Amino acid sequence: MPNSNQILNDILDAREKRASLRSKFVNNERCTLSLSLNIAGYPKSNPLLLSFFNDVLSELNDYLQANRIEVEIADELKITDEAGDFFIVPFLSSLNDVEKLKKLTETFESTHILGRLIDIDIFNEKGMPISSGKKKLCYFCGEFSAVSCMRNKRHSYKDIRKKLSDEISQYLENKRKELVVNKLTSYATKAILYEISLSPKPGLVSYENSGAHTDMNFFTFLNSSASLTPFFKEFCLLGYQYSGKYEAVLGQIRQIGLRAEKAMFKATNDINTHKGIIFVFGIALFSIAKLVSEKEGYHDNGFRLITKKICKGIVANELLSTSKKAITHGEKVYEKYSMIGAGVRKEAEDGFPSIFQKALKPFDTSLNIFSYNNQNEIQQILQTALLQIMSVNNDSNILYRSNLDTLKQFQKLAKDAINNNDAYYKLCNFCIEKNISPGGSADLLSVSLLLYFVKTEQL
Repeated sequence: MPNSNQILNDILDAREKRASLRSKFVNNERCTLSLSLNIAGYPKSNPLLLSFFNDVLSELNDYLQANRIEVEIADELKITDEAGDFFIVPFLSSLNDVEKLKKLTETFESTHILGRLIDIDIFNEKGMPISSGKKKLCYFCGEFSAVSCMRNKRHSYKDIRKKLSDEISQYLENKRKELVVNKLTSYATKAILYEISLSPKPGLVSYENSGAHTDMNFFTFLNSSASLTPFFKEFCLLGYQYSGKYEAVLGQIRQIGLRAEKAMFKATNDINTHKGIIFVFGIALFSIAKLVSEKEGYHDNGFRLITKKICKGIVANELLSTSKKAITHGEKVYEKYSMIGAGVRKEAEDGFPSIFQKALKPFDTSLNIFSYNNQNEIQQILQTALLQIMSVNNDSNILYRSNLDTLKQFQKLAKDAINNNDAYYKLCNFCIEKNISPGGSADLLSVSLLLYFVKTEQL
C-alpha cells in the first residue's frame, strides 16, 4: 500500500484533474453539476462504495427529472480515481435557475438517509461555486461540523470506515430487498391476471363466460386480484427476511393468508374466487423470496426442496378429520378418495410435480420466443399449459362436485385437447354439462406463470 504522503499527493492530483475538467466546461460558458462522496480514509472507492455511488446517481437523476430538470447521465461523465467516484455534467442555465437547482440538491442531500456522505456541487458559467453557506455535519457523530471533527480528530478513521461500510451495506441490501419484493409482487399479480384472461377455459371463469359458476364473473376476479396484491408483498417480505426452520413457517404464512382471505371476501361480496391461490402463492412466494435473498438465487431444485419442507405432513395433518365427521370440502374429498382426493396440498407436499413435469414445458419452448403483442399466441400457450396440468392433476374441486369417474373422463378429454381446438371446446362443453370447475388446475397454472416470470425476467 502506498505511504500516506503518496496517497495524499495522488488524491490532490486527482482533484486537480477534476478542476481542470470543470474549467473546460466553464470555457464554453457552461454551468456544472457534480456528484461525489464524502469518504473518510483510504481507499476513496471500492466495489461497495461504487455501488452506492451509482445508486445515488440514479436516485439523483430521478429526483431532478421529477423536478423538471434534465441532465445527461452518461458513463463518459463518470470518473473513478484516487479521490473516489465522481460525476460531472455541464448545462446551460440562468442565475435564478442555478440557485434553484442548488436548493433542490440541498433538499436531496438533507432528505437522503445517508445524505451526509453525499456531496453535490453546483458551479455557475464563470466557474464560481453556488454555496448555501451551511456546514455539513459530521457523518459519524452528527453533532459538530464535518470539518471541525476532522481537524480535532474526534473519531478514528477505523471507526468511521466501519460505520460507513456497515450503513452502506445495509442501505444497499434494503434497496435490493425492496426491488426484489416489488418485482415478485408484480409477477404474482401478473400471473393471476394472465390466468383469468385465458378465454374460454373449461368450467372456469374467463372474460368470455363464467364456466360452471353462476355466482361470479370476470370482474369478480379482477376485484379479488386487486385485493390480494398487498398480501403477496407480505408473503415475499416474510420469505426474504426469514431465518428459522422451514418446517415451522407454515403458521406465519397462514396468518397472512387468513387476512388475505378476509380482504378477498370483502372485495367479492363473500364469493370464494382465490382461496386456493392464497394458499399456493403463500408457499411459492415465500420460497422464491427466500432463495432470491441468498447468494445462489432462485433455482427449481431449491424451490421444490423448500416447499416440500414447509408442507411436510400437510395432507395428514390437515385433511384427516379429527372429528367423527368430515367438515370441510377438503376433508370430505380426502375421506372419500384418500390420496387421490388430497388436491393442492398433495401437490405442494410433493414439490408441485404437475408444474415441473408438465406446465412449464410449453412456456420453456414457446414463451421465450413469442411476442407479448400477439394475443392469440399467448392464449394458445396458456391453453396448452393448462391442459397439461388438467391431464394429470387430481383436481379435488372436480371430485367434490362430481366423482372419480368424471375426473378420469375429464383428464382424458384434457389430454386429447392438447393442440386440438375442437377437442378443447368439447372439453369446455363437458364441464358445463357435468357442472364441474377445475379450480385447482387453474391455481397451478398461476403458479407456473409466476415461476416462469421469475426465471425469465430480471430480479
